[in-house]
Amino acid sequence: MKSRSAGRGAGGSISWLTALVLAVGVAGCNGPIEGYRSLAGYNKNDPDPATVPFTENLESSEHSGYPNLASVPPPPIVSTTAEERAKIAEALNEQRASVQAPDTQGHPGSPTPGPVPPPPPIPPALASNGVPAAPPQPPPQMRQVDEPPEPGPLQSTLEAPKISAPPPGLEATRVAPAQGAMPAMPQPVPSQLPPATVQSANPQPSPPPASLPAPQLSPQAAALPPPKLPPTPVTVASLDLTPGSSGISADERAHLAEIVAQYQQKPGIVRVVAYAAAATGSAEQLNSFRAALDRAQMVAKELSEAGIPAKQLQTEAAPSSPRAPTGRVEIQLLPPAPGASG
Repeated sequence: MKSRSAGRGAGGSISWLTALVLAVGVAGCNGPIEGYRSLAGYNKNDPDPATVPFTENLESSEHSGYPNLASVPPPPIVSTTAEERAKIAEALNEQRASVQAPDTQGHPGSPTPGPVPPPPPIPPALASNGVPAAPPQPPPQMRQVDEPPEPGPLQSTLEAPKISAPPPGLEATRVAPAQGAMPAMPQPVPSQLPPATVQSANPQPSPPPASLPAPQLSPQAAALPPPKLPPTPVTVASLDLTPGSSGISADERAHLAEIVAQYQQKPGIVRVVAYAAAATGSAEQLNSFRAALDRAQMVAKELSEAGIPAKQLQTEAAPSSPRAPTGRVEIQLLPPAPGASG
């Protein structure tokens, strides 16, 4: 059993070694990719180089160098010499003179008849009465529908033309002129004007700003009494109610009793301001203001039950701020206007 397994292992290593040598040989000829494709069997469907057209042209182009575009000559400039232009002008003048010359009947504008060329010689075969018959042409061979076309040449014989010198009548390529350079700008001549003249051309400083006199009231305006400013509210208490609460606590009612006592000492307008939370949409903001107004009306109701007349109470909802957070309810006391009777 050991000899068989040893022989099998030796045979397997030999086969792997042979495959490795073949792979290295194929890789040295066509590259590692072609060697791997040959061992894996991927190249079995590759076209045969002996029957594929233009195989030799492709191989020769792979080993040849790339064309240098800088070596291609520019297109030649077509030009004529002075002698050629003189001949063309002379021929045109002769044609114009022949057209304007009168004919034999005295009508101008008819060309002058030139010499008549001799007739071409008649071939001997046509000189006799009998005309030789043309050799019979074989009928064209029509290719069948399923018949493949005749194979064309496998290799191309076209070669790129090589221009060694310009053809006659064309001007040789001229070298491009050197790049031009702008001359240096001359330095300005120093001014010879007197200093007073030079100073007069400089911009003058702007004038100082005009000072306006203090406004003076007219006698009629001075005789009028000063305008009555609206009373400034005074915040006498602040309550922090949780949004959505349905009542107030006993401590908060004690604060409301102190406000009632202040009102009785100095009656006036009592304003209750509740602050609403900020919202994103218009509908959410409207709901937030409605909830704040409900809290303000709840506090106003407690004040009315404590002894403040309902006509002296005002409720208001305002947006919250860092000074007045959401849920804050301020009770403000507005003093009565001067001259108002209770």
